[in-house]
Amino acid sequence: MNDIIEWLREVEYLANKVYLKAASIYAGHPELRKFLEDIAEDEAWHYYVMGSAKEYFASIPDLVPVISVDKETREKIIECFTGLQAGLEENILSIDELIMKIVEVELSECNDIFLYVVNLLKEKNNEFKDVAPKIQAHIKKIEYFLETIDGGSEALKKITELPPLWVENILIVDDEQIITNLLKALLNRSGNIDVAHNGQDALKLIEKKYYKLIVSDINMPIMDGISLYKEAVAKFPKLSTRFLFMTGGLSTKNQAFFMENQIKYLTKPVEINLLRKVASEIILSK
Repeated sequence: MNDIIEWLREVEYLANKVYLKAASIYAGHPELRKFLEDIAEDEAWHYYVMGSAKEYFASIPDLVPVISVDKETREKIIECFTGLQAGLEENILSIDELIMKIVEVELSECNDIFLYVVNLLKEKNNEFKDVAPKIQAHIKKIEYFLETIDGGSEALKKITELPPLWVENILIVDDEQIITNLLKALLNRSGNIDVAHNGQDALKLIEKKYYKLIVSDINMPIMDGISLYKEAVAKFPKLSTRFLFMTGGLSTKNQAFFMENQIKYLTKPVEINLLRKVASEIILSK
């Protein structure tokens, strides 16, 4: 978890620095300058929140996050800000390009991961219960600004309404909503996503719809992931190759079961790119 927190703090620091620089460059545009100063202030607060998160998670070092941030994802987000900074310094970035890049980075995986950390904190410590609404207010602030400028709402629409890469059905099964929210956000361009919070509810969905990918936790109440697999495959044998299990700790028994049945699994924390890669392999397989 510490690696995720440190990366988020680096991103928030860069965002604050770049937005303040942009505000000084566009000082002659009062509305744009105020917008940039406001979101820069938000980023400074996000940096502070992640500092508090770092201290809190240090007290529970055995906590295993559901994902890890792979090198490619880390560099992609950082490069967004370094590219913005270079464009501002070289005076080659138009206002439209500046706004588009801000929208891209604010709606990137970074925001999804930030919300995952915040929601995890909210569940564990009341000190963080008001953070998530403020994060949502930050996004709403950007959306509102885009609606007030020429072409802004269209830029936001282009980002938020990107079509999925596939139109296949995906089912995510986990008893923790913050995890299903995160996985849904990370896989949202891979298909149409349904969510269930235990194996029994998942089985009901499987009986009504064919899923090209079923991402499931193992340990869940009512019906665990292994039981879900056995019952689903007993009814629909073709689903045997459609499961992807994610687990924080894999027992020898379960590992043997996965190997015997050639079931794909990933151990938490899972790198984002690896999750997407394995998910796409299953979706595209015949």
